Amino acid sequence: MKKLILAIMMVAMFAGNAYASCWNSNGTYNSNCNYAKQGASGIGFIAGSTYGLGIGFRHKFKNSPVGIQIGGFPLMSREEGLFTAGVGMQFTLHSGNYGRAFLSLSGSVMHAFNGGMGTVPEHETYTLYAVGPGVGIEWKFLDNFSFVFDIPAATYFDSHYGYLGVYPIPNTSFMFTW
Repeated sequence: MKKLILAIMMVAMFAGNAYASCWNSNGTYNSNCNYAKQGASGIGFIAGSTYGLGIGFRHKFKNSPVGIQIGGFPLMSREEGLFTAGVGMQFTLHSGNYGRAFLSLSGSVMHAFNGGMGTVPEHETYTLYAVGPGVGIEWKFLDNFSFVFDIPAATYFDSHYGYLGVYPIPNTSFMFTW
């Protein structure tokens, strides 16, 4: 655990240096930076350990390196169901004409009941939680489309056993952006 905390602190320190050009010497934010000028939103498909699974929405705030993302989808029938949801925050390190690099902090939940569409045994209920920081890259193409690949250090917990471990299971998204 100490090594994980130390690694997060080192990434934050280097990320601060990479993003330092947007902060003035008096501590105010410089909104004239290339990647700080515009806000951006997107809607599309997401899948991953800390993003959830389904339809997602992302918004990067104008004049800020911070963005948020939410997503999920319910798969339900009369007898069984599977619900996934995720929420996260993204901190842009650098942005260019064809993409950006970012740090993320995301969490997701998957809840399955009565078989969960084939994910758990019948008449059983199961909930899995994942949360963790990550590093990601977004590629922009065809003006309004983007593909994101993010690798988190996802810590997993479940409803039966509690802590399960830390696994780097990737997140992806394909979005229409504006």
